[in-house]
Amino acid sequence: MYKIKFVGFSLAAAASLAATPLFAHPSLVTAKPSANATVAPTNKLDLVFDEKVMPANTRMQLMMTSMPGMAGHAPMKMPISVMMGKDGKSVMVMMKKPLTAGAYELRWMASGDDKEVVSGKYAFQVK
Repeated sequence: MYKIKFVGFSLAAAASLAATPLFAHPSLVTAKPSANATVAPTNKLDLVFDEKVMPANTRMQLMMTSMPGMAGHAPMKMPISVMMGKDGKSVMVMMKKPLTAGAYELRWMASGDDKEVVSGKYAFQVK
């Protein structure tokens, strides 16, 4: 009799867990330019996440980390604007002028439906 109750409880517990939505966090799937790429001057970065991101919790920061002829300067924050794509998964980072030659790092923060903020960063170079 104990076994039947235990098995019944185990099945009920497993069923309730299966019905509970699992909260995933957004991950950056693709970026253009991609991580560690060397690209021609550009005035736009395109990012795509694996799930919809909440615009209110999405932040982007573009830093110039090095520049030809200026060894050892502190990273410089670049002025950008950010636009969410209609699909909710894509984000465009735009600059008024094309980026000049140097090394850059894009730092991002985003959250999905669970509203827990995750972050990441990647570097690329402009020739």
